Amino acid sequence: MIGKPKRTMAAILLLLLAAGGFMYGSRWFPERGPVDITVIVKSTDASIEFWEVLIDGVEEASQEFDADVRVTGSRTEADVDEQIAAVEQAIVEKPDAIVLAATDYDRLVPVAEKVRKSGIKLIIVDSGINSDAPHSNVATDNVQAGRKAGEAMRKQLQGPAKVAIISYMKNAASHIDREKGVRSVLEGQPGIELLDTFYVESSEENAYRIAKEILQTQPDVVGIVGLNEPTTVGAGRAIKELAVQERVSLIGFDSSVNEIKLLDEGVMKATVIQRPFQMGYLSMKTAVEAVRGDKVPKVIDTGSLLITKDNMYEEENQKLLFPFVNN
Repeated sequence: MIGKPKRTMAAILLLLLAAGGFMYGSRWFPERGPVDITVIVKSTDASIEFWEVLIDGVEEASQEFDADVRVTGSRTEADVDEQIAAVEQAIVEKPDAIVLAATDYDRLVPVAEKVRKSGIKLIIVDSGINSDAPHSNVATDNVQAGRKAGEAMRKQLQGPAKVAIISYMKNAASHIDREKGVRSVLEGQPGIELLDTFYVESSEENAYRIAKEILQTQPDVVGIVGLNEPTTVGAGRAIKELAVQERVSLIGFDSSVNEIKLLDEGVMKATVIQRPFQMGYLSMKTAVEAVRGDKVPKVIDTGSLLITKDNMYEEENQKLLFPFVNN
């Protein structure tokens, strides 16, 4: 009977301690502060609307999920060394997570693995790397998106046809996969000849110049596929200037104001649009979840959609074609 009061007193003390813990939670169980995230995009060029919309998604998610975010990146997608340096600098600054849109499938691998080894969570957005270092990959299924572009081109072709593919960067994973998707549809089709892919080294002006040269020197080219916004716009400029839109079919990627104009004018027959706002938003959400110890999917497909002049005015498609961009 002597031990019972002691056990009762011990229980009371435990209850008091528990109550004290709830009352002084900020001292006993401190609230988690904002997650610190560095976002490194392929290009900080504000004229490329894709990245502006993706950054809008990043900023929206940072407010919703209580994250402090810093956005950086190289000036152009061609400057892989500058992007590697940006990742190295981020490692020194020790954020909780890095969200990376890789400019090169292979060359970003060593520094990405360094991120993982440093204990920083790594989330890939838009374009991947040849490594298992990322905790998650948030992107379009680019092979499937390329197939949509290839199917759109195939429907435009009548009889024997030569088709050119114009890519922005030679070793960017997103472009490698899009080209793979296009070729998987068109290669081996009777009467269709696919030329070797043309690379414009991160320049709309180069895309314009190369497309113009192709059309002037090879008049039997009746189709061009541009694998992103600048390649599509550059090719569209060349087609429009040479007034060959009745003979040459252009299929593009993305949905900038200039591309929508090309589509409306009939210079471009179709474009495969992505969801950059959703990419930015989900990459941030996934980064926060990874930092807080939640299990995150290895791959998150943000989807793609083929837009033509026939369906561009549908209400749901208008929302995707005209996302809000901060000025």
